[in-house]
Amino acid sequence: MRKVLFVCTGNTCRSPMAEALLRKKAGERVEVKSAGLQASFSSPLSEGTRAILEEKGIFPTHQSQPLTEELLKWADLILTMTEGHKQSILVFFPEVQPRLFTLKEFADEATLTKDIADPFGGSLEEYRLTSVEIENSLDKIIEKL
Repeated sequence: MRKVLFVCTGNTCRSPMAEALLRKKAGERVEVKSAGLQASFSSPLSEGTRAILEEKGIFPTHQSQPLTEELLKWADLILTMTEGHKQSILVFFPEVQPRLFTLKEFADEATLTKDIADPFGGSLEEYRLTSVEIENSLDKIIEKL
């Protein structure tokens, strides 16, 4: 079983969305967690993320958490939402480099855009577009796992 960790900024939008979607798509084949570089403990999902996941029949009880060294050690694969997130992790934890990729980079090495846009504070349609972008990458990743 692979252990996958998704990382974004606040752990209330993109990374928990990716976590919930991968858990639904891959089921028992993976263990999944998410965290944020600037996350506090126990913040709820953003309303947009909750609404999009509920549209897909997913009802998570997510509470945000900050990225920790323990989470990085736990993960077999660390997937960030942006190149900036990836570079921030490398500054403090260079040893994780072989297991660290952006989500889009791991899904498709030839991708020109490595970032998943942050829908925070945006419309429900922006959250929907983010979920489509994440799901397209996850579909490719599941084949690799």
